[in-house]
Amino acid sequence: MNHPNRFLTLGAACVARLSLPVLAEDPPAGFEAYALARVTVTAEADAVDETALTVAVTAEEIKARNAKNVAEALAGVPGLRVSTGRKNEPTVYVHGFDQSRVQVLIDGVPYYETNYGKLDLAQIPTDNVARIEVTKGAASVLAGANALGGTINIISKTAGTAPYTEVLVEGGDYSTGRFTATHGQKRGAVSYWLNVSGQTSDGAPVSGSYEPRVGVIQQKNPTKNTPAILEDGGSRENSDSESLNAWAKLGWEPTAASALFLNVHTFDRGKGAPPATDSVQVFLKRPAFSQFARIPTYRDLGFDLDGRHRLAPGLTLKAKGFWHEHVDDYESYKDQEYREKIAVSRYDDTLAGGSLVTEWEAAKWSTLRLAAHLKGDTHRERDDAYLPFAESSSITGSVGLEDSLTLGKGLSAVAGVSYDWFDVSSAERNVTDGSTGDFVRQDPLATPSDDQVNPMAGLVWRGSAGTVVNASVARKSRFPTLSQLYSSKSGNTALASERSVNATLGVSQPIGSAVRLEAGAFWYDVRDLISRNGTGNLNVYQNVGKVRMAGFETLLEVTPLAGLSLRADYTYVDAEDQSDGRVTDDVTNVPAHKAGFLASYRLPGPGTLFDLDAVYVGSMYSSLPSPAYPKDPVKEVGGYFLLGAKVTQEVAKGVRLHVAVRNLLDEDYESEAGFPGQGRTFAFGAAATF
Repeated sequence: MNHPNRFLTLGAACVARLSLPVLAEDPPAGFEAYALARVTVTAEADAVDETALTVAVTAEEIKARNAKNVAEALAGVPGLRVSTGRKNEPTVYVHGFDQSRVQVLIDGVPYYETNYGKLDLAQIPTDNVARIEVTKGAASVLAGANALGGTINIISKTAGTAPYTEVLVEGGDYSTGRFTATHGQKRGAVSYWLNVSGQTSDGAPVSGSYEPRVGVIQQKNPTKNTPAILEDGGSRENSDSESLNAWAKLGWEPTAASALFLNVHTFDRGKGAPPATDSVQVFLKRPAFSQFARIPTYRDLGFDLDGRHRLAPGLTLKAKGFWHEHVDDYESYKDQEYREKIAVSRYDDTLAGGSLVTEWEAAKWSTLRLAAHLKGDTHRERDDAYLPFAESSSITGSVGLEDSLTLGKGLSAVAGVSYDWFDVSSAERNVTDGSTGDFVRQDPLATPSDDQVNPMAGLVWRGSAGTVVNASVARKSRFPTLSQLYSSKSGNTALASERSVNATLGVSQPIGSAVRLEAGAFWYDVRDLISRNGTGNLNVYQNVGKVRMAGFETLLEVTPLAGLSLRADYTYVDAEDQSDGRVTDDVTNVPAHKAGFLASYRLPGPGTLFDLDAVYVGSMYSSLPSPAYPKDPVKEVGGYFLLGAKVTQEVAKGVRLHVAVRNLLDEDYESEAGFPGQGRTFAFGAAATF
């Protein structure tokens, strides 16, 4: 199901530290951002890592964009891009690093589907998100293994100083509906937080200017391929979805020195998988497979135990323990009528582990942090319901040491190193009869292991006029995913880790009280990139990729008058494929240009808020010839411009009405080749907070 060039999607490094402005009123005192979610012990600090680029997306910015899930909330972040393709599943790119190469965390705990190393972020609702912190490139060594392109930490809400209750309902075209209910409070040393939400939609429209085109239904035997119109316009084929989600947090803080929290969340989503408009594979031979598909179950359940205790003045211990389960079903259908089911495949994954972080203020000028992480992955899969589950299990660990130094005269430094390791404990594969598809046996597979040492260093200088200059250099690595090791069609147990070296330089400068300018330069050098573009066995993943990225990023924030906030950002990336024997030096899925705009204006007096957001993504290559496929055509996804707007009116204290529109200009576009983007949609809602 993966395009041969799918994994040639690496990008640039980080620049100056960014903090996106709050464009609406400050959040009420009834909720707070969950403090123990931070990777480091110093959770109360505003900066996650001031030596690198950290972008903070607040709950109020999420509300301004009317972003219903985490993927939508990240689409407007400078340097990030979100595309949606097969399986109706968005992929977040951090300066070109695809999501499997970025460590995604919820409250500081890793979250991913163990086979592919990524998770559908559209299944995580934003109703309970207080903040999303994105660190690009040079993430702290305390974050753990596999943060090749940085980290995305989704921080949930928790009870504040006053009881808090919020209810929201929303409806829109195409029978789209949304609801959320939240309640939480603190009582002495005990706090609790509860959130329930759901979303439903009969589908999403394509643009009114979309023109149907003839595609191909591909069979095992190419002579049986047939032409077909796979999308005829109007409502996107097979694009319906529904979800039901719940978050719960119970906290106990007996003293200022101690805290213990139990976090429980479940995300349960069912969805259709719109077919590509150019080609769809249908293989009827057992075990059968079709890209005419539905995903009736895509469910994640998580239990996280999180604690902090100050052992002595200047010495703090922080610990996490977690257990997660991921289940998804993929239903294959014979044709685009979705009437005859031919196969049901299932993934059933578990992730369990924990971490310990100590912080020691060794001196007034030095703070030492030591982190240890250990987690176990188990992936169970079967291509069809008549087959037994084949299982693979692995252990990943990391030990990191970091020292934060105050050097004087506004200068500080961070230096650290981590030792990361990966070991497959067991793996097996189902073997079926080549003619009948009947189950024959399970064969054991090789169990590779690997380890990496990753150092980093950074500097920050703070001037008297508010100037901040930062720089960082880091080595990062990522172990191969279980899919890359054991896929029946393309797995390779001899894979080594991907490695990168990045360097950044940035500056942030206020100009008066109403303007802030931030800019930076970045450089990445990636080696041993895993792809299927090498020579030899064309379908096998190999460490053949070499990619160099360089560019710059700028951000301008302006508050020209009371109640009005403006922000504009621009990112340029120059990407070059330096792989041996390459056919071209171009790189797939990395646009050279991305720009964004966000504005908010609150009218004085009547409680009216106007929000406007815009994103421009430049053209990019989706497919290129390679040593493995030298005759592949060059395919390009055109640039696109998306405009959204929202009007919110307070009708009584704590009661608000809103109307929002996405893709206001009804742009006909694709974020991924063969998958038309969503056309213009409207939403109308009401919310009450008390």
